[in-house]
Amino acid sequence: MTVGLPSGVKEGVGETLRTRRRRPSLGHLAVAVAAILAFVANMAFLRSRDDMTRVVVAARPIQAGETIETADLTTTEVRADAGILATLLTSLEGLEGRVARRSLAPGELVGAADLLTGASPDGLVSMSVPTDKAHAAGGMIRVGDRVDVIDVDDAGKAGFVVRNVPVIAVSSESTGAFVGGDEGYVVLGLERSDTLRLAEAIADGRVDIVVTTGVADD
Repeated sequence: MTVGLPSGVKEGVGETLRTRRRRPSLGHLAVAVAAILAFVANMAFLRSRDDMTRVVVAARPIQAGETIETADLTTTEVRADAGILATLLTSLEGLEGRVARRSLAPGELVGAADLLTGASPDGLVSMSVPTDKAHAAGGMIRVGDRVDVIDVDDAGKAGFVVRNVPVIAVSSESTGAFVGGDEGYVVLGLERSDTLRLAEAIADGRVDIVVTTGVADD
């Protein structure tokens, strides 16, 4: 025997069944959310890899005034704003032979302004002379100047170490003034035979640099 249901009851049962069929379970929602999050994370990772830029960093401690060699620098990948990246070096090509404008720690980013073009004239070697403004023409020594270096011994006796040698780099290429206060350095182009004598004078702790640009030799 078939038992019929009142029309109102039939409609209610049908609506309930349709509602059950349409309503997703919490498990389905969780899977869908997880899939969306995984997709977003994957896209963010791929985008972050695309945003990485290879830049130059110091491979070892580099002192201000040192001449750069191949093993002194390496590269790493970073992500930074375009404005910051524009100030950094992104290739090792052509950096050998430049002079460090400031001291650099291992792993430190190297900016375009951190390395000076300090190629020595043909036949000369480059050597850095640490000094201060009081003993280096007030710090206003510029690239291209000619200078004498004077050594003063413990007895106060002065003598020339080198004479009329070219300046190939200074602490601040733009102004000639020393960076970081009164102390700085001057990179000179020297005959190889002069380097040991100048190193000894520097070790004594007192050298004076005299600008002789435009002055005739004695």
